[in-house]
Amino acid sequence: MKGIIHLAVTFAFGVSSAAVAAYALAHVAHYNLAIPSTTLREQALTCAVLMIGLVTIECLSSKE
Repeated sequence: MKGIIHLAVTFAFGVSSAAVAAYALAHVAHYNLAIPSTTLREQALTCAVLMIGLVTIECLSSKE
């Protein structure tokens, strides 16, 4: 049971971290580098999905 709770908390932290990172990078690129937001949307979501996938793989492969 402790492993499932640890996995859920780690997954939630990974998802929220990926979302914040994607939003922050899109904000910086849009306002500081003048790149249109429509160009950034797909790349930011792809990066968030990759980060979530890596966190999930790490959690499922770790043997604690």
